[in-house]
Amino acid sequence: MNWQPIKRLESADGLRRADIQANGHGQFGFVEHSYLSEDGDSFWTPTWFSGLYESAEAAEREARAELPWLRDAILK
Repeated sequence: MNWQPIKRLESADGLRRADIQANGHGQFGFVEHSYLSEDGDSFWTPTWFSGLYESAEAAEREARAELPWLRDAILK
């Protein structure tokens, strides 16, 4: 499947992001990436993959419920 990002949510510190994605077949999900620095190299790496959802809104709701940095941002 060819997943296409349709919305990006970013952490306040800029070190995490969640992409809400669509696969073109009526399914949606999200993937979290974290920015890491190791041995002088910096890169984005996937750190969480969601299940499948029927809408982009449902995928975003689940991202906000599952990812602590998004959940905590809502509570503040």
